[in-house]
Amino acid sequence: MVVNDIKPLVKGKAELQYVMGGGICVWHITADDGRKFQLEIDMSDKHDVGETAAFHPNEKPLLLMRWIRKANENDTLIELK
Repeated sequence: MVVNDIKPLVKGKAELQYVMGGGICVWHITADDGRKFQLEIDMSDKHDVGETAAFHPNEKPLLLMRWIRKANENDTLIELK
């Protein structure tokens, strides 16, 4: 786990940075305590995101909570310095 509690992340701000080949969306999340994190969501995984998933470039991290939690548990959530 990268963080013990995801609440500060969910209360912060999320910005879509770019989309990589294969449909990987890279998000930067600024937690309400000022810490910054990177999250990747695989949009090609229709079982995970659904057939018609669409995100606004500036989302509330609460909408991304499911992926934040999964990335934290899998150690794929990256804290940016």
